Amino acid sequence: MTQLKNQGDLFGHADTTLFCQKKPKTDSSNLSGLEREKQRYNEICAYRERLTELRANIQSFSDLGLDPSTVLLSDASVRVGVSSPKAKYSDQDLIHCFDLRLAGLSLREISQKMDIPIRTLRDIFSGKRRAVIPTKFK
Repeated sequence: MTQLKNQGDLFGHADTTLFCQKKPKTDSSNLSGLEREKQRYNEICAYRERLTELRANIQSFSDLGLDPSTVLLSDASVRVGVSSPKAKYSDQDLIHCFDLRLAGLSLREISQKMDIPIRTLRDIFSGKRRAVIPTKFK
């Protein structure tokens, strides 16, 4: 608490809220071992479902068999997917990465196999990159 008070005094703020909020921790001290395992299993299942859904989205537009010169656009008319000028990896490479992750490989192992940075893989798997579904074609 003194650290928060010192931060508020240092910057002249009356509000002593931390600038970078930490994730709220669930109180697992009162959970039994079986309940913790169930909670972890549910988190893993949700993660696998999200990966499967992202993989299916990329696969669906890859299977359309569009002409390579076709430009995929989002609702905001921004290039997305492989038609984006910033895209470094093909849809097939990403689908292979999803398959490897669903098979149980770690990010480091996939990174070494596919020669893709770990942070890029993390962002792709979390849906921060390549998650926009194209709605327009040009």
